[in-house]
Amino acid sequence: MIRKAALALAMAVTLGAASAQAGNYVEVQKLTPQEVLFGKHYDDNVTAIRVVGSGGRGDRDDRDDLPLQVTFPTGNSLRMAQARVADDANLSAALKTRKIATRNVLWVETAMNGGKIVYYR
Repeated sequence: MIRKAALALAMAVTLGAASAQAGNYVEVQKLTPQEVLFGKHYDDNVTAIRVVGSGGRGDRDDRDDLPLQVTFPTGNSLRMAQARVADDANLSAALKTRKIATRNVLWVETAMNGGKIVYYR
């Protein structure tokens, strides 16, 4: 009798937890095979480059081709880059689409084709 009650209690707890998790279900974004293999393509003429934090092996070689403002950001360079994002509505919208906060922008450059290159952390 006690075993049946304990079993019933365990089942109720398990089912209660399962129904609580079902309420927190988040649908995964549907990606095409091309997006999985090559990444998502945006038509806004903005390239966003994520800069990984310092430390670790091989990191120095990867950072050699980055601008100095990205490798060694100062308060002034960060303010300039973030102000540039805030002043440009198209750039701000492009970063919002990519879910990149303005406070994470390290540097903004203009590419040869007129597009923007945004370095962020």
